[in-house]
Amino acid sequence: MRTRQGGHALLVALLILLLVASAATLVAAHFGLRARLVSQDSRRLYLVAMADAAVAESLARLQQSSGYSGVDQREFAGGTITSIITAQPGNRRQILATANYRGWDRQVQVQVRLATAGLEVESWTSVTRRSH
Repeated sequence: MRTRQGGHALLVALLILLLVASAATLVAAHFGLRARLVSQDSRRLYLVAMADAAVAESLARLQQSSGYSGVDQREFAGGTITSIITAQPGNRRQILATANYRGWDRQVQVQVRLATAGLEVESWTSVTRRSH
């Protein structure tokens, strides 16, 4: 009779151990997924800031010279930025700024008008290039 009780106790202990191991695996997977999502969000925010920096630099230089053509690709904050400025009808300019960071990139398209009082931003939109 004792052998049978010992066998049941061992079976119950193994079942509990299996449940604890399964729960630990689920918790680890959850935290791994959350860490990956936080990392992706961090990269996206970093790219937004980098692309905005390329636009800001372009706007500042365009303010100084209406013939300015953009930021040559250069290293910036651990990645690269670049911008291309093209003339548009009606004394307008289009800025296409690109940021690249750890294999991810972001493009922003900004429409500005050259006015006597300075630059007027007419639109600022994100351009989809590739998703990750």
